[in-house]
Amino acid sequence: MISKAGTKNPITKQKNLKMKKISQSNTYVVYDSMGRRTNVYIIASNIKEAYTEAKKRQSEIKESYYKIKRAYNGGVKGSEI
Repeated sequence: MISKAGTKNPITKQKNLKMKKISQSNTYVVYDSMGRRTNVYIIASNIKEAYTEAKKRQSEIKESYYKIKRAYNGGVKGSEI
């Protein structure tokens, strides 16, 4: 569609753009009992599976009490890591 000025309609132009699909991040980070971030990262589909994996990797965590939180790339929720 061409407007009277001879330029293309920007709405038609936007329909042809491909949108980047943003997928959910499935990376979790382990915090120790003092609330400090450790270097242990767990990839799991949900928090329950992350805790199950953390129990298997207990020797790597080296803490009896730990907390698992979702890790975000640059603070943007839902972006890929």
